[in-house]
Amino acid sequence: MKSFIRICPLNATFSHTRFHLSLRTVDPPIIYHRLLLFRINKPESDIPTTEGAGPSWKAPELYCMEETCPHLGAPLSHAEIEDIEDTKAIVCPWHQYDFDLKDGSSSTGLQACTYEVRVEGTEEDAEVWVEAPHPSPSAPQRKWELVEMRGVSEEFLDPPIPSLSRLSLAEDIDHSSRTSFPESSATLPDDLPNTLLGFAHLILRTSNPELKCLLTREAVTLLRAGKLKSIRPTTGEIRREREKEGGLLDEPPREVEMIAPGKAPRRGKGGSEKSRIMMLHALANIEQYAIDLAWDIIARFADFTTNNGERLPVEYFLDWAKVAEDEAKHYTLLARRLVELGSYFGAHTVHAGLWESATQTADSLSARIAIIHLVAEARGIDMNPLTLAKLQAAGDKESSRVLEIIHADEITHVTTGHRWFTWLCQKQGVDPITTFRAEVFANFRGKIKGPFNSADRLKAGLTPDFYEDLSGGLGSTATTTINGKTGEPEGDEHLHPRLA
Repeated sequence: MKSFIRICPLNATFSHTRFHLSLRTVDPPIIYHRLLLFRINKPESDIPTTEGAGPSWKAPELYCMEETCPHLGAPLSHAEIEDIEDTKAIVCPWHQYDFDLKDGSSSTGLQACTYEVRVEGTEEDAEVWVEAPHPSPSAPQRKWELVEMRGVSEEFLDPPIPSLSRLSLAEDIDHSSRTSFPESSATLPDDLPNTLLGFAHLILRTSNPELKCLLTREAVTLLRAGKLKSIRPTTGEIRREREKEGGLLDEPPREVEMIAPGKAPRRGKGGSEKSRIMMLHALANIEQYAIDLAWDIIARFADFTTNNGERLPVEYFLDWAKVAEDEAKHYTLLARRLVELGSYFGAHTVHAGLWESATQTADSLSARIAIIHLVAEARGIDMNPLTLAKLQAAGDKESSRVLEIIHADEITHVTTGHRWFTWLCQKQGVDPITTFRAEVFANFRGKIKGPFNSADRLKAGLTPDFYEDLSGGLGSTATTTINGKTGEPEGDEHLHPRLA
């Protein structure tokens, strides 16, 4: 018997015509599943009925299917929808395979997985429900929950925006799905890579942050349009990229003055404009490194295999490319805000504390995800509401809006980390929580202290078992004396300006 998951009120689907749906099983073992929800039209009301009857209401056409093509795993989020023999079909941009949105059939003989969509109720009370993912014939039906519903991009806004280049943060739009970038003075080079891995290496070698963002956007745009030669690289492709000049970098180049993490100036509490500029500058530096970390987890672990020799799936590469796109968006928004405040990125010194942690975890995918995405980035979602409150108290509405965008995206990034950490643990046959705590002890120094944003951590999949009473044992764990007071060593707060 089919089971269904409540997705949202029907009117929540009126902002876009396409949505990403991220689902997760409620009970262990945790499994993630990604779907696409398509809305073809809007509800029709005041439809004439039989004589003497009142006007009727007709729900919109809604369809749901897997997020990737069953052929080679290419993303379908930006694929064209065509009318083929009186049916709605989506056409994969990579090899032009068509799939009926209703039953998943294709003229090629392939079969895509589709899911029944129900609209329960009418008009303002209508709700959207989607069939739960299909269990294997021998497995019991799992209970699923909706983790995230997000408009695919501004290309599918309803109604569409005439010119994305004129968007500003002051406009009254849904910034949580914003993917457009302000204009940049950087220009793309003539000779671009034709693979996702090639772009990853090129972006890591790029020192100019504006060009880094531009290349990231171009890579993801070509990926979605089916214009890259590969998403998941072959072993030969990995070898050729690593044999090029530079290979896997120990650290990406920078065009700003670098200092040691402990020498970073105090940023203040956000009450003055100078303090807010210092805060935004520090965040922009973190976002620049976050772009590189997303591409590095693609490039450095492209040849990773599990204990039984299984390689990382295509979805792994798609997920981290999307994270890289978000981080480039964040850097761009922060850099633009700095200019609006009369400053610019590079006006102050920065440090590479976050990359030091990447170096510490360069040989372990499990450690990399645990420390960067489930510690540092999770700590970001703890502290964002506090930082946001300071900006709001200072009356800085534009900076507040930027941080609101970043916060919404960071929750999804921690979710991505949780998805692939639990996937890895399942493949290796180990417990995710035990393994995570072991990775933190081996690769982090000091105690991870609250306050914890438990609600948003839970959205991302982190239950209290992951982070309560959690300490790292890297280096000395002896007690420290500060201002005459003895206590436990502080955590690696230099990894992130919000770890303090």
